[in-house]
Amino acid sequence: MTLGIIEPYNCGFLEIIPEGDGSDYWLIAGVHINGEAYRPSPRLYRSERSALIKAQKIYDWIVNHETQIQGWGCWCSDLKITLWHQPKEYPSCPLY
Repeated sequence: MTLGIIEPYNCGFLEIIPEGDGSDYWLIAGVHINGEAYRPSPRLYRSERSALIKAQKIYDWIVNHETQIQGWGCWCSDLKITLWHQPKEYPSCPLY
């Protein structure tokens, strides 16, 4: 069984997981910055390395565009993904 990878990056970390047991494809499970989690829309990457490189780009985009992320999510047109924001106080935030 292949486990996911947590990779330190700048002041946070990147989290990637394999698509399934024995799979060569990887998913970005999360990008973590200052205790906040950002989850990109699901997309398969052909290798562990390509998933980590994309996760680094997402991290850098978040740091440079933090004010554009409003509420729970946003569309990142530069990277062509949706980012879902999980704030520190989650799950105490009501969804209604």
